[in-house]
Amino acid sequence: MPKKPMKYQARRPMPRIRTSARARATAPALTLGELIAAAYDTCGDTRTVSRVLGSCTMAERIGLHVIVG
Repeated sequence: MPKKPMKYQARRPMPRIRTSARARATAPALTLGELIAAAYDTCGDTRTVSRVLGSCTMAERIGLHVIVG
């Protein structure tokens, strides 16, 4: 009995994107001291620095709420 020819899929699916390389390329974490120093370099005034660090936008960006007293 002769063998039947193998049927191949007409189109191959696209290969999956490798996420492991992307996961390793994350930005280094900033410390609280670096954030305060950057705010002083930008604003210069202590009251403005405390307002910037305690803002809701900054809390959303860094993932925690900084309370400056």
